[in-house]
Amino acid sequence: MYLDGEKLITKDLPNIEGLPNYGRVIPRVTLDNWLVEAARKQGVEIITPCKLQHYTVYENGVTIECKQENKERNFFVKMIIGADGSNSTVARIMNGKKPNPENRIIAVRAYFENINCISDKAELFFTSESFPGYYWFFPTGNKTANVGIGMTLEIFPKKEIHLKELLMDMIERDVTLKSRIGNGKLINKIVGFPLSVYNPNAAIVKNRVVLTGDAAGLINSLNGEGIQYAMQSGRWAAESVTRCFSANNLSEESLKIFDAKVRSEIGYGMSVSNIIMQFTRNRNLNPLWMNLLKTIVAKAKQNEQYANIAGGILSGMIPTSKAITVSFLGKTFFKGITLAFNSPYRTFQSIKQSVIFCTTTLLQSVKQRDEYWNWTKEIIKTIISSVHLKRYKRRIKNKKIKIPIEILYPQAFEQQAKTESESLTSKNKYEYEY
Repeated sequence: MYLDGEKLITKDLPNIEGLPNYGRVIPRVTLDNWLVEAARKQGVEIITPCKLQHYTVYENGVTIECKQENKERNFFVKMIIGADGSNSTVARIMNGKKPNPENRIIAVRAYFENINCISDKAELFFTSESFPGYYWFFPTGNKTANVGIGMTLEIFPKKEIHLKELLMDMIERDVTLKSRIGNGKLINKIVGFPLSVYNPNAAIVKNRVVLTGDAAGLINSLNGEGIQYAMQSGRWAAESVTRCFSANNLSEESLKIFDAKVRSEIGYGMSVSNIIMQFTRNRNLNPLWMNLLKTIVAKAKQNEQYANIAGGILSGMIPTSKAITVSFLGKTFFKGITLAFNSPYRTFQSIKQSVIFCTTTLLQSVKQRDEYWNWTKEIIKTIISSVHLKRYKRRIKNKKIKIPIEILYPQAFEQQAKTESESLTSKNKYEYEY
């Protein structure tokens, strides 16, 4: 990890129980092909190229209007599952509008070949200029890498940002990144794309319609992580839809078992990420965020348990909610105090910088009072959403909200099914309350 050209830390991915302490970087063209072929082997009919134009939900099914090679093609199906990414047509039709810009991240990426990389090390680059966001350098082989930058779309003060230019400029002027690229060659072109982050108030199920992955906004706003949630939600959707088919009930109320699974498993953690994202939208406070990042890294160098939490959150291996425990926050706070006041000179400098920063921020808040007010309102909204999801998760855990056990705890259900002779389609397994 680097900050404004300074190397901060190099560590292995943390050891998290139940997970390998390594990751894999796989080009999407390869990963997507694996998924398509796996589906084909299971008997799925692949129809491509075929672009969804519109769909209409009826009581007994869904009509789908598509365009295939400039020809209109229609289907009548029992239901539709939208797994068509952040620009999801299914989601737009279902909700009647495009995603809110405040729930969007923008990113660009490029593939380079013939580069100088360490094939088993991923590198992250933070700068004041591109925060909230970061650059990445992820090797995809011994001589190839995925290089990119992602940023929150809605920031203030407003500033026109061209990510492609920022990326190429960073490659040229950052010593480390420039040495990694070396005489490398850009493969194809730099591609940009939007990402829809988690919005707990957005619907992901309706009658005969389910949204998964990026289409459902299942992206962690803290790190832009999306593929693991796409895979997880795809599995949960399959489990949920299978149960609903068995019960012959594809209504919104029945399909809410999928929504409940998402909220109980990842909703709270993602909502905490949203709180952090809302705070960092204020680029006037970038000096504070940069110092906070340095403080976290300094503590991670000293405390392995702390490092595992911080690294686990950044890599998407553990939920962001682990960062708001008394222990983690306390250690961060006291480390910050130690760094600020570890010598008479440092103490004087810290007090001087704090006074200047607070005065500047106060003046900015007066000049930009509308932006600060909107920023504050959004922070309050995300905190309230987080509290609601925390309570929801607790209520499910305490069984105050009843949904099918085979959806929330499939492993336990499989074990139960082995020891019970009753049919899996018995009526009592599909009763639930909200």
